[in-house]
Amino acid sequence: MNSKDELSGMRELTSFKMDHSSMGNLIILRTSFVDTLAAIGLENVPIHPDQDVMIRLSMAKLLVQELQKRIDYIEAGIENTQDHQLIM
Repeated sequence: MNSKDELSGMRELTSFKMDHSSMGNLIILRTSFVDTLAAIGLENVPIHPDQDVMIRLSMAKLLVQELQKRIDYIEAGIENTQDHQLIM
């Protein structure tokens, strides 16, 4: 992964839409973001352009598994004991 520092803050996913191609074994994901850490007050929040991402079926399955694992941890109150490589 390319870990580029985002000095302005961290983007928060605000909405998404999906489509898929069974012939191509892929999912198209359109996402919308704001940067809630880059401004004071919701009226000044920078809005980023929508992004379209193509996800192969195999990667989508891995993503779903990892998301479900993190959701289960959060709902169970289990904190990540490893270094937060992505957050800090």
